[in-house]
Amino acid sequence: MQIAFLGIGLMGRPMATNLLKAGHTLTVWNRTQSKAETLVSHGATLAQTPAEAIADADITITMLENGPIVDQVLFTPAANITFKRGSTLIDMSSIPPELAKQHYRSCIALGVNYLDAPV
Repeated sequence: MQIAFLGIGLMGRPMATNLLKAGHTLTVWNRTQSKAETLVSHGATLAQTPAEAIADADITITMLENGPIVDQVLFTPAANITFKRGSTLIDMSSIPPELAKQHYRSCIALGVNYLDAPV
């Protein structure tokens, strides 16, 4: 199973590290690339773009700053994201419930499962 983890910040880094320690295959991306680079020594693959990280992912986990950034990274045409059909998006970002519902509808239309799991 291929996992993409977007958002390697204060909360995302330990989560991603634990996934790597558990033996999962992980591709990581962060807006500040140096934060994601720290996980390469733990076995992660570094993606240059969110689209690259997500391309083959069975599960995509987002731990991004807020809802507008999740929109920008995943759901704008400029993001050029193509989710793997049947994959699952787990959004751990703190976003308003109405925006999470919008993301759910967008995912369902793409054939992607969606789980809102704010931290």
